[in-house]
Amino acid sequence: MIYISHLDVQRLFHRAIKMLRIDLKYSKGFNPHPKLSFAQPLSLGHASVSEYLEFETGEASAGRPVALKDRFNALLPQGIKILEVRSIPHPGKSASSLVAAAKYRIDIPFFYAYREAAMDFFGRERIMAERPKKQGEYINIRPMIIALKPLMVNENTITLTSTIHCGSASNLNPELMLQCFYACSGRAYDRAAVKIERVAMLGWKGDALTPLEYLCGALI
Repeated sequence: MIYISHLDVQRLFHRAIKMLRIDLKYSKGFNPHPKLSFAQPLSLGHASVSEYLEFETGEASAGRPVALKDRFNALLPQGIKILEVRSIPHPGKSASSLVAAAKYRIDIPFFYAYREAAMDFFGRERIMAERPKKQGEYINIRPMIIALKPLMVNENTITLTSTIHCGSASNLNPELMLQCFYACSGRAYDRAAVKIERVAMLGWKGDALTPLEYLCGALI
């Protein structure tokens, strides 16, 4: 399922909602769209255990959230599973507007220069990366990296955890960060050898980054 595009995943849920006969609301105007959205798109090739889908329904049309979770999971293909369904009777800000950061678990092949590369990489005040699809234009991504640390090291793999900016205000693709990280060790970035999984989406609650489920409407 990591190779299914974001738009196709949206279509998948739209069709599932139709099959479950949920009264999904639509926008007004000449070309109405379903009121269904994810907190943030997931890049192609990335896995995740922390996606948030919001949709708006007619009053009481969705039924009990626990039962709705089971009904969804009976329809969805292998690789996509609903973990929890909650009703937000009086929503505040949308989930997408609350996201400020995301936490990733990243598995990369072991290489002996890792420690030196990591110290050099994270110790820099400026990490310049070329903008995707804008050859010759560079940006400093260092302020977008909140944390980067090893979780586990074995003979074949290094598992990193990284918290980086994510959202409409500031967004960093973890692959752009990894390209710079590999460059610090003098190695070419091999996308096929790296596994990237999004494990949390976070927003600000005061001065602390907080999991998104504690920030959305009645879920506080």
